[in-house]
Amino acid sequence: VHVEIDVLQVVELAQREASALAALPLPEGACDVRGVAGHFDFAYQADARVDLESDGAFHSIALGNRAAPSDVRYIVAPREDVSVFRMAKLKNPIAAPLLPGPVEVHVGGDYVLTTALPAVPRGGEFQLGLGVEQAIKVARNTHFEEKRSGAKVVAMSELHHTIDIELVNNLDREILCDVRERIPQPDEQAEVVVEESEVRPAWAPYSQRERNAELRGGRAWEIRIGAGKTEKLHAAYVVKIYANNELVGGNRREA
Repeated sequence: VHVEIDVLQVVELAQREASALAALPLPEGACDVRGVAGHFDFAYQADARVDLESDGAFHSIALGNRAAPSDVRYIVAPREDVSVFRMAKLKNPIAAPLLPGPVEVHVGGDYVLTTALPAVPRGGEFQLGLGVEQAIKVARNTHFEEKRSGAKVVAMSELHHTIDIELVNNLDREILCDVRERIPQPDEQAEVVVEESEVRPAWAPYSQRERNAELRGGRAWEIRIGAGKTEKLHAAYVVKIYANNELVGGNRREA
């Protein structure tokens, strides 16, 4: 049998097909592995054999099952939104990095949502947002009063602000909730003083560094709320300015 094959033509066709596949858009939420891996390569070994169709399209295949303990907590910033968000903190369960991409979240076998997995190094920890928890209710109320201190020529205006937050846990279990707030912070050259006067229970500074977006004046409560219980938080602060001055946009700082 005599067969004539134009080898160069076959190679050229294969190169065109490979180039066409390389130009395919990535699936929604996926990323370029090379851009994430840098100068390191890792092999992700499947628990069993898998079949992958060679049809020029992307496919999602299961490589195996891994278990990782999770710590679920709740986060709310009522100054911005009274919605309480569920956050799961997990540790990378495999001996290689986890690459960023879409993640489907199921709770008790039921689909909850699709979220994004960040790049996680070997042995690293990461957080996944699990959406809003409707069973936890939050109400935030503020009060403002302006007073003048002293009758001297150089008198001060004191802008008293109070913040009252109520959290109601309608779940059948105890929860740990991070409540985040913020108080005004004057510029270094400003003739303004901000003093915290009363906080119940005590809060702690919150910088928001985990989001690579540093926050000035951030504060946070870490509160445990029993099943069916209600917790109340209170904070008060005073902004002091010269009586003949006014803050840009009006003296009232809280809405």
